[in-house]
Amino acid sequence: MNGSTDTPTPYMKWVKSQADVLVPLLRHLRAELGVERANELVYPVLREYMKEWIVEFASKESDNPIVNFYKTSDRLEATFEGDVEYSVLKHDDEKFDLNVTSCKYAEFFRQLDEPELGAILVCEADNHIADLSAPNVEFSRTDTIMKGGACCPFRYRFYHQEKVINGPEGLLTSRSAEHP
Repeated sequence: MNGSTDTPTPYMKWVKSQADVLVPLLRHLRAELGVERANELVYPVLREYMKEWIVEFASKESDNPIVNFYKTSDRLEATFEGDVEYSVLKHDDEKFDLNVTSCKYAEFFRQLDEPELGAILVCEADNHIADLSAPNVEFSRTDTIMKGGACCPFRYRFYHQEKVINGPEGLLTSRSAEHP
């Protein structure tokens, strides 16, 4: 995803078309109901929609969650091609660390003064992908360009379990129990 193009990607076109509808709707609702109440009504619906989109988008080709994580990440990378720039800091069997250093989505939503809407439609997809791969993939990101950060520090940890058991707290693995 290193590289930039002036032609909008299909996903950027989709995001802009969503913003064309959602931004005026949100602004109207905020004027009528107040910012907090309008956001409380709209944001959960958008979050659920994006979670469902990721479930449909995500790879289900393998029984191995880490394999599916990588296949889904590859598909997402192709979707965002040219819209973000990043540098890989470390990539091995146990971790994948990268910093997104430029993001056209953040630029777009910050110009609209709607970074939280941008985070829901773009940034939170990363959390949903990792959630689908849990407990084998752990994801953290302490900041985003969308929210004003200098970069988006993506940190993935991979846990290669052999045995998954169903315990009182849900699905557990011997390794995930050791590494919460």
